[in-house]
Amino acid sequence: MDPIPVESFHAILHCRNWEACVSFYRDILGFEEADVKPGFVEVRVAPGSLIGLLRSLKNDNPRGALLSFRVGNVDKVRAMLAERCREVSAVRVHPWGARLFELRDPDGRRLEFWTPQ
Repeated sequence: MDPIPVESFHAILHCRNWEACVSFYRDILGFEEADVKPGFVEVRVAPGSLIGLLRSLKNDNPRGALLSFRVGNVDKVRAMLAERCREVSAVRVHPWGARLFELRDPDGRRLEFWTPQ
């Protein structure tokens, strides 16, 4: 079976703390704004990969999401983020063979940054 021809990936996050989330993804993680509209900001993670930050008007719980980012050097990325954000976990080895660390955005969503071991 041929895969679906995906050209990009867009994750849409419903954000109760919208302004803080926009600042986190733009200013802490350093992702460039790709699209800005009232109540919606889309940031470019990498070519073809975007995260949309939608101002949540519902009382939904966004904590169930996990955003996973493969990076070239997990130690370097962790050091960069530790300078920008207080709550960055230590690097650990995951059972499926990756070195990773985690942090949370202002709405409590888990972000995982990993490198193959």
